[in-house]
Amino acid sequence: MANELYKNIIQRLPSALILVASIIGILYLQNILIILALSMVVGLLLIKEWLFLSDSKVDLKQIVFFVTLIILSIYFAEGFVDLFLAITLIFWVMYSFYLISDKQLSLISFNNNYLGIFLVLGFLCGLTHLLIFSEFIGINKFFVLFIILFNTVLADVGAYLVGSSIGKTPLFPKISPNKTVEGLLGGAGLVLIFISTIYFFDFIALDFALASLISLPFAFVGDYFESQLKRDKSIKDSGSLIPGHGGIWDRLDSHIAVVPIFILLTQLLA
Repeated sequence: MANELYKNIIQRLPSALILVASIIGILYLQNILIILALSMVVGLLLIKEWLFLSDSKVDLKQIVFFVTLIILSIYFAEGFVDLFLAITLIFWVMYSFYLISDKQLSLISFNNNYLGIFLVLGFLCGLTHLLIFSEFIGINKFFVLFIILFNTVLADVGAYLVGSSIGKTPLFPKISPNKTVEGLLGGAGLVLIFISTIYFFDFIALDFALASLISLPFAFVGDYFESQLKRDKSIKDSGSLIPGHGGIWDRLDSHIAVVPIFILLTQLLA
């Protein structure tokens, strides 16, 4: 078990370091146009992988037009963003109840062509809202973006390390038998320690800390959502773009759920 864990970490490490270095470099530049352009590229890659996961046959040209239209709408109509984020939150809450109840939600079709596009747009809405409209007293918005990304990475790393080491109790075995209660607690505990530390040293305000902790469970919900899609399709990864990590959706599954919810919570708690 220890050798397998070590090999997995070594395999993932180079790509992870490149990704982290790229994110830090982009955030350091603090150029909104660059980050929005990158968000568009990531959004299109996510939608492309969704088409693969859901066996959809949507015209990619229509998707490009749709995403561009939404981005322009976000830029020129702030009120539209809040509504879109709220609808996204409703979906993730409903899917959370689906996980807990172990029953199929009749109004949600996981093979729906446009469901993935909707979720990706919710993710893009959260990012653009943060970078264009959000204002945080005494804290840089690019630092906020870094904390959001770092929180979900910590949750993922903690869940993986603890689950691989001592995990024995499957959480939702029908969806992902390898994900355990111990892993969930390990990931949540790591994020809790991090948020508590930066709050204690006055790097973040109380409302920011609360938004981080309230949105944390949805990092795991987003992870299980993709796991269900891959299990239904009997595949391991959403793609092969990132060596050792699979596709873009494999790396951003938690962020897709957390980002729009976190941004909405900061608006409500401010």
